[in-house]
Amino acid sequence: MTPGPREPERKPGDTFAGFLTGDTSRDRRNVDMLLDTIAQVSSSVRIEEILVSVVDKALGLTGAERGILMLYDDRGELRVRVARDSLGRDLGGDLRYSHTIPQKVAREGRAVCHLDTTSANPASLGQSIMDLRLVTVMCVPPKVKDRTIGVLYVDSRALSGEGFTDSDLTLFKALSYQLAIAIENARLLNAELEKERMQQSLQIAREVQQSLLPPGGLSLPGFDIHGISRPCEETGGDYFDYIRVRDSHVGLVVGDVSGHGIDAALFMATGRALLRAFVTTRQELSEVIADLNNALERDMGTGRFMTLFYGDLDVRERLLRYVRAGHNAPVLYRSETGEFEDLSEGGMALGFVRNMRYRTAGPVVLGPGDILLLYTDGIPEARDTAKNQFGVERMLEAVREGRDRAAREIVEGILDRVAAFTEGAPIEDDLTLIVCKGVDGPASGAAGDR
Repeated sequence: MTPGPREPERKPGDTFAGFLTGDTSRDRRNVDMLLDTIAQVSSSVRIEEILVSVVDKALGLTGAERGILMLYDDRGELRVRVARDSLGRDLGGDLRYSHTIPQKVAREGRAVCHLDTTSANPASLGQSIMDLRLVTVMCVPPKVKDRTIGVLYVDSRALSGEGFTDSDLTLFKALSYQLAIAIENARLLNAELEKERMQQSLQIAREVQQSLLPPGGLSLPGFDIHGISRPCEETGGDYFDYIRVRDSHVGLVVGDVSGHGIDAALFMATGRALLRAFVTTRQELSEVIADLNNALERDMGTGRFMTLFYGDLDVRERLLRYVRAGHNAPVLYRSETGEFEDLSEGGMALGFVRNMRYRTAGPVVLGPGDILLLYTDGIPEARDTAKNQFGVERMLEAVREGRDRAAREIVEGILDRVAAFTEGAPIEDDLTLIVCKGVDGPASGAAGDR
């Protein structure tokens, strides 16, 4: 038996059978052990059980006294995951072993086999092997796509009873390969399970969020109103709302929380609830928005903010007063002139600075045929495959084209144009809008008081 570290030479096309030693029963045992490991890796999803089983099989294969499995943690450090002796006992926390060899194997990605350390160069072994009087040491690096994920290590204080062979070392390396497969399969499975759990959580969040939005249309004397919000992810930070304030007053609201996902949806829900609460306690709209700003400034993290447009529609007088807090300026189509007006007066977005002052703008007259469009920036900023933006002009053209249609049809016309423009490109932001159209007599839109 040749002492010192070595790896078996292997030619292309060699198989495990090429390393048979002539001891058929022993080779059969080793191959059976490997096949059993493969079967377990393929059928089990309990990774901790697999790790223990592989260490036990490594001990059975080599006849070593101790087996240790070390894996890289999240900080990139080798940590002991399993440590067992040949009797199947856990070795506990007070564990002494060679650090030099595992670190070398992990660093270089090459197996090391010392069959008789008494004949090896002490400088290559490390002091702990001398102190522990280890004679047999073997260490292999489990790999996933050429990436070393840890080391599988065995040692003994005496020569293995039967002596290691090339076949033993090859099968030992095969065990480490199966171990790597098990760990990678478990990682992928856990990632998939986590993804499924996240999808379920997002679906629940989306259902809750959608339940907070109006059903779409709002029936009011003299007005046809319809709104919609489509999140670009399962949940988003956009919202719209209709708020009954007094008998002849309705609040038309469009808001946009920075970011996407669950966090943005939670802030949206918080902002919505606070706004509804403040509206019932304040008569002056600018004070309502100032109160909302102060509350959100306390609750929102650094860098988080919310833009908002709140329009107080006096249905009886056909007048709109509004506060715009950092939001896109709504546009108003005038049926008499065929021109658009921007409702551009406004202040800072909500949640940035405490004690901001806001001003109520208006009143603006909304006559029959006039069309008020409230929207979030996801519509004009939608991009095609060449990264061109949909833009405000295309949105206004859709309003002009649909000026004789119902509010719902105008909304659908805008979204259809966005879909045609962005075909093949991902939607990167939520799409939210309200169309409020003045009509003669009773509303023609869908009912749905909220």
